[in-house]
Amino acid sequence: MTTDDDGQLTGTGGQQFAAVFVVVLLSVLGGIFVQILLKGVDFTSGKVGPIKMKPLLTSIEIPPLVGMIIFGCLARNFLCAEYMDHYPEKYAGWIRSGCLSVILLRGGMELDFKGKGLTVVLLTLCPQNGEAAAVALACRWLFNLPWPLCFA
Repeated sequence: MTTDDDGQLTGTGGQQFAAVFVVVLLSVLGGIFVQILLKGVDFTSGKVGPIKMKPLLTSIEIPPLVGMIIFGCLARNFLCAEYMDHYPEKYAGWIRSGCLSVILLRGGMELDFKGKGLTVVLLTLCPQNGEAAAVALACRWLFNLPWPLCFA
C-alpha cells in the first residue's frame, strides 16, 4: 500500500518516483508496440541502416494512446509489485488527470467535421437538453419544487 494507517505516503521520494517512472516507461513502450503493430516501421536515417517492417494488423485501427493506457494499467496492477508498494496515489491522480486531458485534447483535434455540421450540433445539444429536461421533471414530480428551481 502507498499509505500507512495515518494516511501518510510510504517510501522515500526516490521509491515513489521509481514507481511512477516504471508505469510511465511501460506505458510508453506499450504505445510504441501498438504503433509498430498497426503502422509498421520505416526507419531509413542514421547509422543503424534502413529498417522496414510492414504493419502486422491492417484490418483494425487502434490509436497508440490505447496501447499506452492498457500497458499502464497492466504495469500498475499486475507488474513490478516491489515498485508499486510505494506508488503515490495522491500525486498519480493528478498525473492521470493531466494525461487524460492531453488524450482527450488530441482526440478532439483529430476529428473531421466537414459536411457534418448539423449532425455534430444536434449530437452535442440534444442529449444535454434532454437530460436537463428529465432532471427538471423529476425534481418537480418528486420534490414539488418550483419550475425555475428545477431548471437551475
